[in-house]
Amino acid sequence: MKKSIIGWVLSAIAFSSPAASDGLPPNGGIIVNEAPNFVRPYVLPKYKGHAIKLTTSQTIRFSITANSSDGAFSLLQHNGKASGWLSARPHTHGVTHEHLYCSRGRCQLWGLKNTTNASHEARVATPGDYGNIPPGSIHTFQLVDPDSQLTHAFHPAGFENLFNVFSQGEHETHGVSSPYVPRTDDPSPFGPMTPKEYNLLVSLDLYAAPEEEYIPRRDFVNGTAGDAKHPWHDGPNTLSDDSRTPYFIAKDYGPKYLNTDIGYKVIQPLTTPAQTDGNFTMGTIIMSSRVANESISRATLPHHFALQMEEGQLAFQVQGYEMVHLLHGDVAFVPAGTPFSYYATVPYTKFMYLNAGGKGLEYELLRRSVPWEFPAYPTYSGFKAHGNGTKVA
Repeated sequence: MKKSIIGWVLSAIAFSSPAASDGLPPNGGIIVNEAPNFVRPYVLPKYKGHAIKLTTSQTIRFSITANSSDGAFSLLQHNGKASGWLSARPHTHGVTHEHLYCSRGRCQLWGLKNTTNASHEARVATPGDYGNIPPGSIHTFQLVDPDSQLTHAFHPAGFENLFNVFSQGEHETHGVSSPYVPRTDDPSPFGPMTPKEYNLLVSLDLYAAPEEEYIPRRDFVNGTAGDAKHPWHDGPNTLSDDSRTPYFIAKDYGPKYLNTDIGYKVIQPLTTPAQTDGNFTMGTIIMSSRVANESISRATLPHHFALQMEEGQLAFQVQGYEMVHLLHGDVAFVPAGTPFSYYATVPYTKFMYLNAGGKGLEYELLRRSVPWEFPAYPTYSGFKAHGNGTKVA
């Protein structure tokens, strides 16, 4: 089967920009209104950043790009209302590994390993659900709620340029910055595929799947279609054993680990070095709020690191910059080798983490963690996890 078409992606984040304070580097404060064109620490507030119209209604925001991450990975937010059509022609990538994370509303996800007799999998994703799409896997997606957001991560970075090439115009994010354009007239942007368009898409690492060979299934039962042995919101999900098979993880149904080094952290890996050939990791961390006399968590990582806030409030400081308090939807990026500190200011603070390599933020935490059954931490302070920790591939 030929390769397939179009990943849709996103970018934006919330915050208001305070003035730079004394003692900051010459490039000013850490809060920016667009992802920088060079590598530096930054925080991009929710719904800020360079954004384009994917259709007359749907938008793509660029929160981390090839320029801002030195090609390591990119992060985009795709916002819109329910549509009666796919947000992308079914497609594959030759090089790009894509990660899909439902941040709001509902999104339908499809994934098929491009091999004979592979299971054609489909899911209705709700917030916190995740899909892993390795290179060569046929996939597509669709927004199905009135207010939906699908977050896309790509590694290596660069695929996000496709959305600039096929942009239907700029989307203003410096003013009120609506998530998407509220209009009823929003037809499918896809017409017949021309040889010129196909070749352009191929040059951007998007290979359209032949329509006669791949038709997205819609026979969902309780939000899932495919191999019956894969639970969906009714049983545990496991990560793939290799870096070539697509898979889906329902919110809080994947593996969970408890770290008690400083307060409580519940770590839920969504992809590990085993699923990305050691090039990328992604997951979520739930934190208890800092109590009196408790230390602050600190890290200096060997790879570029980023986070996207999901719940609560996180006090976050990169060495040499002012402390900021991150809220839902804010994105932070920290270059490799740059010290930073963080702590939760309210209970059950949660963020999604992204690392450009196998030894990211979760690596040391998991080495001192124990398997845990719950997406919640103990109800009292002072509990200590015991065990030999979790081996990270």
